[in-house]
Amino acid sequence: MRTAAQEQRARASGMGRWGRLKVFFRDSWLELQKVIWPTEEEVVKMTGLVLAVVTVIGGFIYLWDRVLVVFTRPLFQ
Repeated sequence: MRTAAQEQRARASGMGRWGRLKVFFRDSWLELQKVIWPTEEEVVKMTGLVLAVVTVIGGFIYLWDRVLVVFTRPLFQ
């Protein structure tokens, strides 16, 4: 049994370039309508989480860089 998208692709294979492009955009729009978009509150929370994680990892890399500079500087003087 074929799905609606498979039927459209089967019909599109006999179409020209513009027909296939039209089917592509129609399929893309149908998929976008299935997306469950996050609420504004979820976006704010996740953005804060990303910024916190980036800050912590950036601080960790900075500290390791400072430590390694202290230990390796005498080797290059």
